[in-house]
Amino acid sequence: MNEEKNQKVLAIVLAIAVIGLGVYKLFFSKNNAKDKLDTETISIVTDSNRFYTVVGCIDKYYAYLSSDNKDNLLILLSDEYKKENNITAENIYSYIKKMDNFYTFSPSLMYYQRLSQDTYKYYVSGTLEGTYLNFKEEPEEIYIVVILDESNTTFAIEPYDGEIFNK
Repeated sequence: MNEEKNQKVLAIVLAIAVIGLGVYKLFFSKNNAKDKLDTETISIVTDSNRFYTVVGCIDKYYAYLSSDNKDNLLILLSDEYKKENNITAENIYSYIKKMDNFYTFSPSLMYYQRLSQDTYKYYVSGTLEGTYLNFKEEPEEIYIVVILDESNTTFAIEPYDGEIFNK
């Protein structure tokens, strides 16, 4: 009788463990897969026209940051990034660093990923250097994402943690 009782308890514990594992896989492993970068679909940018087009987008972004133009900054941020963080004109500087002076962005490395027929996502690494009247700030390493829609000739910006460059 005791042996049957132990087998039933073991079967219940195993069933709970299997159900718990199933729930974990269903709800949590998909979120982790979404956050991970698919490095097999990402390539280094070798086309100089695309390279400098993306750099021009980043320069425009930093020009808006320097001029404190919240409305234009809000337009430049990607819709997905704004939705994920509930970004508005009032709280925009909680998510992006406010710049008081003019800055020069110097790209060092750029990767791209094709999202659709005419949409590309560019992962950019470079340095940002502040310029004052007679003084230059120490360059700061910057990572940024530019989403370029060639069919509509539009772009969007997302701050980035540099995961692809730190591997």
